[in-house]
Amino acid sequence: MSLGSFDRAAGYYDATRGLSPDVQRQVADVLTDALRGAGPSLEIGVGTGRIALPLHARGVRLVGTDVAAAMVARLVANAGGRQPFPLVLSDAAALPFRDAAFDGALACHVLHLIPEWTTVVDEVWRVLRPGAPFLVDFGGGTPAPWSKDIARIFRGHGIEHRRPGVSSVDPVAERLGVAPLPLPEIRVPVERTLGGDLADWEAQIHSWTWPYSAAQIRAACDDVREWARDSGRALGEPACLEQVIRWWSFIRPAA
Repeated sequence: MSLGSFDRAAGYYDATRGLSPDVQRQVADVLTDALRGAGPSLEIGVGTGRIALPLHARGVRLVGTDVAAAMVARLVANAGGRQPFPLVLSDAAALPFRDAAFDGALACHVLHLIPEWTTVVDEVWRVLRPGAPFLVDFGGGTPAPWSKDIARIFRGHGIEHRRPGVSSVDPVAERLGVAPLPLPEIRVPVERTLGGDLADWEAQIHSWTWPYSAAQIRAACDDVREWARDSGRALGEPACLEQVIRWWSFIRPAA
């Protein structure tokens, strides 16, 4: 799976991945503080500007890269139709910037999508000046009460929820040879229903569903509905969960 696949998500990405104004403010607070006093910072996988635009509004100097042209076009639309800061269509594994060009870098829900994640973090490290932070949110949602059963049913149809890249902090810290610094966490209440999840899976809004055919996903979801009927789980019954947003900072050592 490549980030280029996200061209297909440009039309619904903000509606399905967007943050509430309060959570967006909290994320911007954390990142602005981590980048305080920095010169230009690079966001890889800038997408529709979900992270970058609030930072730009606070005066953080940014450059954004992405391989998905449709996502970048949505960012420009979200900014009122004008490019708000330099935007470059580029593979994060081959960044078109000189060494030590940036005073900071960000990656939000990106590294877990990239099989060659080691090359990407090496490239980000290359373009960071000594002493600059690389800020990463690895993503990952909170399991719902039905998650284990759904995973079993989906596996029966040959469907796996795979994250081809890196999903946790330790491998990146080992790769870069630095101790990670956890930034303040943000706790977000989330309400989900199995019926809502089924609608999302059948619409294939999640990237992990994209390698599978619509018929394959639909057949698995039909079996989920049958399991729900047999187990007495109402599709509209809400599950109140808590998602934790956690950014990590990797500081490139001074020369």
